[in-house]
Amino acid sequence: MKKMLIVYVLLHISLLLCGQESLSDSTSVADSTGVSYINMPNAFSPNDDGWNDVYRVKSSRGIVEFRAIIFNRWGQRLYEWNDVNGSWDGTYGGRAVKDGTYFVLVTAKGSDGVTHKIRKDVNVVRGVINGENRE
Repeated sequence: MKKMLIVYVLLHISLLLCGQESLSDSTSVADSTGVSYINMPNAFSPNDDGWNDVYRVKSSRGIVEFRAIIFNRWGQRLYEWNDVNGSWDGTYGGRAVKDGTYFVLVTAKGSDGVTHKIRKDVNVVRGVINGENRE
């Protein structure tokens, strides 16, 4: 408890020295640095329960160009989108894909000129409702 209080006091003092009145104001300082980033999740559950029903960007900042492609394990292209706010609903050709591991390739460019390349597994897990296993 003592360490947390010391950290809070030091943070509060540094915010005051920077002209910030509260911790929430400090986010504008971080956003103004111009550093772009993008983060993609590794799983989603397209089961119409209202939680993680589509695969989309988890978080990003300053992305001005974006392209994502979903592949199956044989390298077949299943879906592609070019809008950072777009998403994949876990279907191919109008039919739900099977639960399992798929792959995403993301290429994005930030307003700071940085090119972001993400290659990662995407797990489709329909057997989960609101974070709990149905089985």
